[in-house]
Amino acid sequence: MDPMAMCCTRMIPLAVLAAVTALAGCADARRDLSPGFGATVRANLAAQIADPEARYDRVREPGGDGVRAVLAAGRYGKNQVVQPAQAATSSIESKGGAKGPGSAN
Repeated sequence: MDPMAMCCTRMIPLAVLAAVTALAGCADARRDLSPGFGATVRANLAAQIADPEARYDRVREPGGDGVRAVLAAGRYGKNQVVQPAQAATSSIESKGGAKGPGSAN
């Protein structure tokens, strides 16, 4: 018999045996995990997915106004954007209390 043929015929069963042995460890990988393993991750992922069929109470059509959007886009194209109103914080005077930052004594 050819020594090369004998070598190859012995290698095939060894390769199959090695593959089966390696995969046997993966056969029952979830055996030691609790039944709820991964439930929190799945719940968090589901909570972050937008529902395309979302329904809102007492709101017929949530979202923007198409007419206003077209007008705004037209003003933007002509560089005539309406500037937003200046935002300011409220001022409350306290008597005898601690002074806020930036107030002089």
